[in-house]
Amino acid sequence: MAEKEYRRLTRTRQRTAFGIVATGRCSLWLGMDHILSIETTGYTESYKRFYFRDIQAITLRQTDRWKYWNLVLGAITGLFGLIAVGWGRSEVVAAWVFGILTALIGLWLAINAALGPTCVTHLQTAVQTEPLPSLSRLRKGRKVLARLRPLLTEAQGPLAPEEIPARVQELIGVAPSANPAPAASPPFAAEDPNAPPRSAA
Repeated sequence: MAEKEYRRLTRTRQRTAFGIVATGRCSLWLGMDHILSIETTGYTESYKRFYFRDIQAITLRQTDRWKYWNLVLGAITGLFGLIAVGWGRSEVVAAWVFGILTALIGLWLAINAALGPTCVTHLQTAVQTEPLPSLSRLRKGRKVLARLRPLLTEAQGPLAPEEIPARVQELIGVAPSANPAPAASPPFAAEDPNAPPRSAA
């Protein structure tokens, strides 16, 4: 891959199933008129190109996964720290082992907290919705979107404000109505069966 032709958007990140088992590695690259997604699984690589003119939306949905990891890592760090302190006098070797584990897991906790909230990112075109696993942190996703926004606007043109409701309805699968039906007017008194009869004048 020529360095001058492509610029890295995201570093290679492990793609996981259920957030536990690694199933491959993914990265995003910026080309002249498209985004290149590279997924590596074992000894095979797959390439997907998304041209700027075809991209309809890139969505970021914040998740609570980073909070759960912080809770789990914090609990393990505290537990191992207590064990290291409790065995500090009687079992010196065990205390050192658990002390090192406490430091390593504490470092992992600090890095996870520093990276900030996690997110799930999808890229949508007219024919598919593709997940982008390498954009898994909200802060990084916003930076990439800020970098892509002017390129998408240049390729597709600016979106007029009056087009936004129709485009949103199209993305969520609701067909916009060209001629909305007028609201039904309230019935006349003569049409209301519960109204008292009129007296003849």
